[in-house]
Amino acid sequence: MPRKPEQYEAMRMATRERVLTAAVRIFARRGFAATNMREIALEAGISSGAIYRHYATKKELFDELLGQAAAGLAAAVRTLAGKGDPLPLLRDFAARFLADLSTGGAEAEFFMVINQGFTADEPPGTVERLVREHRALWRATTSLIERGQRQGQFAEGDPAELTACYFATLTGLATLRVTLADELPLPGADLVLRPLTEGRADGRRQTR
Repeated sequence: MPRKPEQYEAMRMATRERVLTAAVRIFARRGFAATNMREIALEAGISSGAIYRHYATKKELFDELLGQAAAGLAAAVRTLAGKGDPLPLLRDFAARFLADLSTGGAEAEFFMVINQGFTADEPPGTVERLVREHRALWRATTSLIERGQRQGQFAEGDPAELTACYFATLTGLATLRVTLADELPLPGADLVLRPLTEGRADGRRQTR
């Protein structure tokens, strides 16, 4: 029985998703410059010719990953710029990030790919495409911490420095997840938040 057009489309999208997943894995291991389309096709379980039916070039494939990264950052900015209580917002953000890391490393690998793009700017223009979203996320988090300090939810100190501690912990865990995999014991969200909450103005301590 001939397949319906929607069945062909579902198959095409499933293959495209496999290609994206494979690309993240190979880019994370080898970097953009050292990766070729044949390696990605092999990882995805398709022929070298088939991959070009989905992406004409390696840069086109990487551009789609950059688009996903930019959309994820924009969604994070909207979340942290919300009107909810600062402490629960930051805790929930950390909890979701840690939950993603615990699902097998895909999120950690994706983070590594984007981080490589920042440090090496490969392909050219990666930094410029993402820096706006990263700055917006940084400003939203800093403002959230400052608001939380006024409400007694966070420790005293420079909000920008506390923001740096928060993201340094999360990004460090993502990097370690790629290298150590399941050997890495992931902390809970409250432990990640401890530098922000120890000695906070209301005198209470966070408990796990």
